[in-house]
Amino acid sequence: MAQQNELVTLDPRGSSTHEDTGIATRPASLDGLVIGLLSNNKPNSELLLRDVAGLVGEQYAIKEIVEANKGSHRVPAPPEMIADLAERCDVVITATAE
Repeated sequence: MAQQNELVTLDPRGSSTHEDTGIATRPASLDGLVIGLLSNNKPNSELLLRDVAGLVGEQYAIKEIVEANKGSHRVPAPPEMIADLAERCDVVITATAE
C-alpha cells in the first residue's frame, strides 16, 4: 500500500493583540516645546539624535531636551520609559544609526 503525503501550510505571521491607536497629532510648531530623544543604543545613535536636536534648535525655540536610552535595538523601550517620555515631552524623536 502506498503512503499518502500530506502538505501542511503554516501562516508565519501569527496574531497580535496590539490595538492600532493611529498617528499622534503633530504640533503646529516646536517653539516652546520639550523634545525627547530616544536612543536605541546602536553606535552613533545618540550622536545622530543630538545633531538632529541641534538642527531643530536652530529653527525653533526649544524649551528643553530630554534624553533617554532604551539600552538595546533588539527590544522595545520599557513601558515605564515610554510613560515617562510621554509625561515629560511634547514630541519624541527616535533614530537608529551605525
